[in-house]
Amino acid sequence: MTMRVAVFDLDGTISRRDLFLVFLLHAARRLGPAHPLQTTLLPLHTLRYGLRRIDNATLKAAFLDAILGGRDRAVLQALAADFATHSLRREVKPAALEAMQRHRQAGDALVLASASLDLYVAPIGAQLGFDATVATRVAWTAEGRLAGSLDGPNLRGAPKLAAVRTLLAARFPQAREFVAYSDHASDIPLMQAACSAVAVDPTPALRRAARAQGWPVVDWSRSHGGTAEALPAPRQAPASAA
Repeated sequence: MTMRVAVFDLDGTISRRDLFLVFLLHAARRLGPAHPLQTTLLPLHTLRYGLRRIDNATLKAAFLDAILGGRDRAVLQALAADFATHSLRREVKPAALEAMQRHRQAGDALVLASASLDLYVAPIGAQLGFDATVATRVAWTAEGRLAGSLDGPNLRGAPKLAAVRTLLAARFPQAREFVAYSDHASDIPLMQAACSAVAVDPTPALRRAARAQGWPVVDWSRSHGGTAEALPAPRQAPASAA
């Protein structure tokens, strides 16, 4: 029996904003920065990224190491679960929940695919009732502490598409097609590979691509209220291929 999978991006698509810095600020308020001196260099790293001297993965690792490098795994997992439970309920777009529910009612499987960190994407996926997640993996030391680096590729662009394809083959081999939702041009490879794609509150670059590709553009940013009440009951963390 064939089935369809709905693949949703997280930052800016389901959530109102990018959650990477939101999570790091949440962690810094709770735990303090792991390496205060390194945090003073973060504006320089950001400038270098803006000048295209470093890539997004390098910038992400610099922030990760400065704020969380060396922290205990159990402590960070508890912090991430708390972030998912309390913070995400203020960030998720009600219209995204409605779209997810329509796919559930149609019998589609739901996959959350994000370039954000698996540390908090997995519990967010569980809170939202996703069947599986793929996300950028953080690296851990043998002693169970955050290494301050990434374990594998940063899931932007082609690496996200590759991760989604690997997950679909492993978890949903009967799926013959998938639908993709995203707000960002970095997901154009994923959207082009999908049987259909939807540009959600798109960036200017994605809006231009959507016009050229004939993808529908939807506005989920205007809906407000009712998010906490609309969230599905939490489930165990979904299987993650990242």
